[in-house]
Amino acid sequence: MIYYVILSLIIVTLGVALVKLSNDKKEEEKEIVLIGKEKDEYAELGRGLAEYNQKLYEKRELAKSKILEMFKTKTKISNREIANVLSISITTTRRYLDDLESEKKIKQIGKTGKKVIYTLI
Repeated sequence: MIYYVILSLIIVTLGVALVKLSNDKKEEEKEIVLIGKEKDEYAELGRGLAEYNQKLYEKRELAKSKILEMFKTKTKISNREIANVLSISITTTRRYLDDLESEKKIKQIGKTGKKVIYTLI
């Protein structure tokens, strides 16, 4: 009689272990699917980010070329004039002007404030 009880306990224990292993396997499969989705999302985000950065670069280059065009009609231009013509903030204008200055295309005259103007080199 005791052998039947022990045998029954062993069978129940094996059944519980099989169910647990099956559940663990299902959870691992779900995790693999989720990781795959996240990987795809990150790849998609990366492509979106690359496109965004490309558009931003093109916008910046277009603005810088417009700034250089402005120097064809005027020899000295302030950042406020450029901001008004291009309809962009003065901060963005300064960024573009700093780029042009580092590219050795324009030169800043004056240190700070409203008296700062830029000329072509």
